[in-house]
Amino acid sequence: MKPKKSLKSYIYERDERKCRFCSKHLKYHQASLDHYLPKSQGGTNDVFNLILSCKNCNNTKKSSVPDDYEELMINLFKIGVRDRVIKASLPRFSAKEIDHMVESIDRLEAIDKYVVFQSKTHRLYIKNNSIKKIVYIGSNNSFE
Repeated sequence: MKPKKSLKSYIYERDERKCRFCSKHLKYHQASLDHYLPKSQGGTNDVFNLILSCKNCNNTKKSSVPDDYEELMINLFKIGVRDRVIKASLPRFSAKEIDHMVESIDRLEAIDKYVVFQSKTHRLYIKNNSIKKIVYIGSNNSFE
């Protein structure tokens, strides 16, 4: 049986073994995981908020919030769903339907109890790398 990849291993490969800030090529032991939106600013431990960083850039960034954090988190969310690292335990929806919904996400709506990604037609509520709820906008239908 093949062992599961660690979260760091996944992010190391996803980020092409490079620091997201300075593009320095990193050996695995040199790489650190950084909360792109710092935890002190409401950032979560979800895979779409964790990026590969060299120790120098991680120390330099500290608790600052990058201007593009929403755009990057949306992009990394989509990649995480495609890679099946972010899961959906909603039996009403097939993986193909969820993939289609995720591809239309165009904004980060909220970060609170859940991280909420939104498109023109629906909101996806995410917690702990899992899609917990989908709400269609313009209706009272929500699915958990």
